[in-house]
Amino acid sequence: MCGIGLVLMALSSSCAECSDSQASPIVPSSSSPSPDSDNTPHVNNEIASSKFDLELQRRLCQRGPDHYQRVIRRATAESNEDDVPSGFAMAMHSAVLHLRGDKPVPQPVVDSDDNVLCWNGEVFGMDGDGDEEKKKLIQDSDTVLLSEKLQFAGEKLTEMTMEGAQRSDPVVDVLRSVQGPFAVTWLHEKTKRVYFAHDRFGRRSLLYRRWGGDSEGGIVASLAGTEITSIEFSESDLTRFVLSNVAIGENNADLSKYQELPASGVYVLDLRARQLTMDGNPSYRMEFHPYIPLIPTQTTSTFETSDYVLDRFGAQLSCPTAASETEAAEVNAETLESSARALLVALSNAVGVRVRSIPSRSSADEMPPVARVAVLFSGGLDSVVLAALSHSHAPKNEPVDLLTVCFDEKLGFASPDRRAAELAHAELCALFPERQWNLVKVNVSREELSSMQREVLTLMAPCDTHMDFNIGAAFWFLSRGRGELKSSTQTTENATLEDLNAFLNPQRADLRKLETEVAALGLFDPTINDTLCPVDRCGRKRKNGCVLGVCKSCCFKIQRAVDKISPRGVDMHVNQREAQGCRAKLVSMGFQSEAHIDLLLKVLETKCKDEQDPTNGTIECRVLCCRVHRSKQDQVNQSSQPAATSTVHDKPTSSYEYQTSARVVLVGIGADEQLAGYGRHRTTLINGGEAALRAELQMDLGRIWKRNLGRDDRCIAAHGREARFPYLDEHVVSTIATFPVSSLCGADLPRGVGDKRALRLVARSLGLRSCAGLAKRAIQFGSRIAKVSNNGSNRQTQGMNKFSSVE
Repeated sequence: MCGIGLVLMALSSSCAECSDSQASPIVPSSSSPSPDSDNTPHVNNEIASSKFDLELQRRLCQRGPDHYQRVIRRATAESNEDDVPSGFAMAMHSAVLHLRGDKPVPQPVVDSDDNVLCWNGEVFGMDGDGDEEKKKLIQDSDTVLLSEKLQFAGEKLTEMTMEGAQRSDPVVDVLRSVQGPFAVTWLHEKTKRVYFAHDRFGRRSLLYRRWGGDSEGGIVASLAGTEITSIEFSESDLTRFVLSNVAIGENNADLSKYQELPASGVYVLDLRARQLTMDGNPSYRMEFHPYIPLIPTQTTSTFETSDYVLDRFGAQLSCPTAASETEAAEVNAETLESSARALLVALSNAVGVRVRSIPSRSSADEMPPVARVAVLFSGGLDSVVLAALSHSHAPKNEPVDLLTVCFDEKLGFASPDRRAAELAHAELCALFPERQWNLVKVNVSREELSSMQREVLTLMAPCDTHMDFNIGAAFWFLSRGRGELKSSTQTTENATLEDLNAFLNPQRADLRKLETEVAALGLFDPTINDTLCPVDRCGRKRKNGCVLGVCKSCCFKIQRAVDKISPRGVDMHVNQREAQGCRAKLVSMGFQSEAHIDLLLKVLETKCKDEQDPTNGTIECRVLCCRVHRSKQDQVNQSSQPAATSTVHDKPTSSYEYQTSARVVLVGIGADEQLAGYGRHRTTLINGGEAALRAELQMDLGRIWKRNLGRDDRCIAAHGREARFPYLDEHVVSTIATFPVSSLCGADLPRGVGDKRALRLVARSLGLRSCAGLAKRAIQFGSRIAKVSNNGSNRQTQGMNKFSSVE
């Protein structure tokens, strides 16, 4: 992986904004020879660097700490009658993170034809390659391979006319054939054509910003589509153009002007001067070449029996079978098994190529091996399956790091994701005892989250919502890889699956009964809108499942008032003056009368008597409690209790501060978008049928580059680690596209069972039991960062609400 950037400047530019302290004048300093002269190399780092250049270099080197370099080039045209220089100068930047081949390949790569490649990606395969080519590709440098293929395509391009190149460009064909994540810029020196793109899913961030013309970014955004298109422009339309993995700016206003490059095809800047415009200046062209859609094709195993299958690397995997009575009784049980089998092979292949391609590290014989691969590990279905599959492909003597993050300091860092991760970790240790599984507990306090807020906001830009911050911060701290290490040589007892899925039942049975009884009392005016809180002058939406049928704020107020009116035990007395004031408050809030208050107290008294301790007559419950809106006192009581911890057998627990050395992290993004993992997918299936669900899934996968991947790549890569996404492997995607809806989602089945059905069957075939029945919980809620960063309504952490501050 690398950090790449391209800064293009019109030589005739007089744009005031381009002449500020940020701008990068791409001209040689007086003490440096011209990079275009015959006696100097094109690689030239002696040119004076602006503030913008230095910040770009710093950010790119965070992503690629092993080597940094830039190349300066020009594409000049004949001067006009006023002798104003025409054309463009460009600086091409690369910072390298060595992850392929025996040794790092410096970038930008300048080949024998003076073409320049900036490559941030992984070639895991090329369309049309055979098995031998694929094996060789895993061992060798993909940067060298791609540079050679592009050079060969460039030779063909030189022989073509400009119109022929636009119709069928051999360089575009090479980039289209790449299987794997990438962001790339490539300059073909002879034709002065600059190619830039990222892969069809946008797994590597590539941002752009344009100066000039009437609007920023209009040229690029207007081209993206499904057909080959082009647009003519003058130098005044493109006075400056920046491409980078990260946004560079002095403030939020600067950062917000960057946009994610659409991940639907390859862009070409043709910098050869064309006919003169009406004002006597030359014109240029930008082209767009769309990707060819993937053809749904199911992955097959290299060998298969009724008991097991082999992936392309020879790993033996148990065949998924519909073991439960519900699945076995289904008419389409065989179809579900077939889908799960194909998914298992495709996923194992995807994990295999992403793990086996990591170069081995040279170390002294007496030193123990260190982890080369880590998993961003929530304990959920997607990440645990990746961890289990990595066992088949990582060397047996190497540990695998499982990174789990938690922000809930008040409850002893015992968030739902942390508890699920501990349970899954214990299961992996039991299933694969020969492997050292390092559970790295990344615990983040509110203070530390606040101190890193500015860094996360800069990296996630131009994304700027509260949800973006919550997810981006979680990935940033996970990728940092520093936390408490839990030994993998223990057998542990953790939270049960029933505990982890408890959030699916918003109320206990007794509270559901209480809600029914309270509703029958008619505490508030029955003519009030059913969707709004019935409390006078409130106006908020009522919360479904609330015992009182009101909003969160009013529920807390009523709980506190009722608590002061009614005693909690035989030895407790009520302050009558205070109680009368609370009664008046309840009436002012909308209770129809004091008689209604007495009816509520009578219902609560009956409930508390049912929960009375027969040994001492004390009442063990709150007078009024709501599972949806827990009172602050309930939360304090819970935080004062010891957090759920693992019970360890056989060996004592060993925990200490740990820093992962893995440069590759496996990430489970893409599973929900393809396998119907979100709750709205089930709703769509129920309301709109299979066609509607197919359309929803296609929309989710089509926008994942903009909603998720760019932000996540920037936050993860900032620590010099590369995110790899097995669920977004081209073969996995084309395999899932062949599945019937019944293998994805069952409308009549509950959460944790009816969603991602094929993947849950894969998990069970791998021996995983906890995650196979675990319902999805988004990372911002499972890690509790949404709770910590939320300063107001819970709604601010959702949708498009802009982020303000943790403070």
